[in-house]
Amino acid sequence: AKLKWGVNIQKEIRDLMRKYNLSQEDVASRLGVSFRSIYRWGRGETFPQSRFMIREFKKLKQELEKK
Repeated sequence: AKLKWGVNIQKEIRDLMRKYNLSQEDVASRLGVSFRSIYRWGRGETFPQSRFMIREFKKLKQELEKK
């Protein structure tokens, strides 16, 4: 598994989408990024370019877990 900033974003995105029945479009919209970015992150082709986006992803995950 590829890690950047201590996060396996590929696994995290897949798990989040499965657990909360979200599409890539849903995740992209909530994070304010393009569908293409989520697609590439989910396939392990690229990684978020900033720690800020990792923090936003973690916030989204926490928000969904509270529901």
